[in-house]
Amino acid sequence: MSEYLIFTGPVTLLEIAAALLGIFYLKSGARSNAAKLIVYFLCLTAFVEIVGSYAALAYFSEYNYFSFVENTPFVRNFWLYNIYNIVAIIVYCEYFRRQLAHRMLKNVLLAGMVLFTILEVANLYTHPDIYFNAYTAFSSIGGTVLVLFSIGLYYYHLLNSNDILEFTHHLPFYISIGAILLHITHTPLFIYSNYFNEEKGAEFVDLYRMLMLITNVLVYLTYAIGFLLCRRKKDSSSSILL
Repeated sequence: MSEYLIFTGPVTLLEIAAALLGIFYLKSGARSNAAKLIVYFLCLTAFVEIVGSYAALAYFSEYNYFSFVENTPFVRNFWLYNIYNIVAIIVYCEYFRRQLAHRMLKNVLLAGMVLFTILEVANLYTHPDIYFNAYTAFSSIGGTVLVLFSIGLYYYHLLNSNDILEFTHHLPFYISIGAILLHITHTPLFIYSNYFNEEKGAEFVDLYRMLMLITNVLVYLTYAIGFLLCRRKKDSSSSILL
């Protein structure tokens, strides 16, 4: 239990801190709907992280806690994170879609989001065993490609706008850095984690935990720094509705 808390405690605290700083950022001036979307998503992330800890608490307590999940499909928290991963992909893509000025690019990205959602829901519906027992490879790979594509479109927009002159005070830039780091690190780890456990591949499990800890700390620190550095820059009146 103590080892679990060492690896998850700092991350959960940073997620909560990033969400609180995000709320402070929203309160510091008129903000766009896109900014509100990402802040509310970070609040959801912290909530899911806390709720999802039930599986570890049940396991390490030998089911003295949350005994009702023992010998049920909910004994592990894959079901929760498979739902969360779909939401996360859509939120990140929608956030960066709202940064774009070109309508055609926005429509292309929207089509990709709709297609991804339909295929992933169909995948989980037709493979319920995956839903409860593993992270879906399609969500990890397809979602990562879609998020990186949306960030690429955002960078294209950034390079062709005046925002490039002060990108260090542009919140989406910090969100993009965190999102890239999150997805290019987590995706291979999630895929390979389906094939390893404590009995088979203990070294991978140790590596997995360490990389997850380092990555999550860097990601949520990046978000927190972004909120702090950008809090004094007001969103333009034209972007408030985006």
